[in-house]
Amino acid sequence: MDVYQKIFDIIDFEIADWAYSGEEAVSMFRNMKERPALIIMDHRLPKMNGVETMIEILRMDPTVKVLFVSADERARKLAMDNGAIDFIQKPFSLAQFISITTKCAGVKQPE
Repeated sequence: MDVYQKIFDIIDFEIADWAYSGEEAVSMFRNMKERPALIIMDHRLPKMNGVETMIEILRMDPTVKVLFVSADERARKLAMDNGAIDFIQKPFSLAQFISITTKCAGVKQPE
């Protein structure tokens, strides 16, 4: 999580919150007054995996953008077939993560 925090600081993204399990992510999303512009979801989560978590969140708000991040290449098809807007394979470069994250969030990058 520290690595992500540093990356988000670099690209000036505000983090709404962190969840440590799929169940926690679903509960937090359900109770949010202001929904995030982008959710970054890992596949390996305790209690509910990332795909299950994403499906539950998309049931609550089908317009939310979910960027899936995983070392498990097999999760790519599941994530994309169930509503993820993109997938980043771990390990990834800083440049790749920043490029895809800002694109998914709809942030214009300097040319």
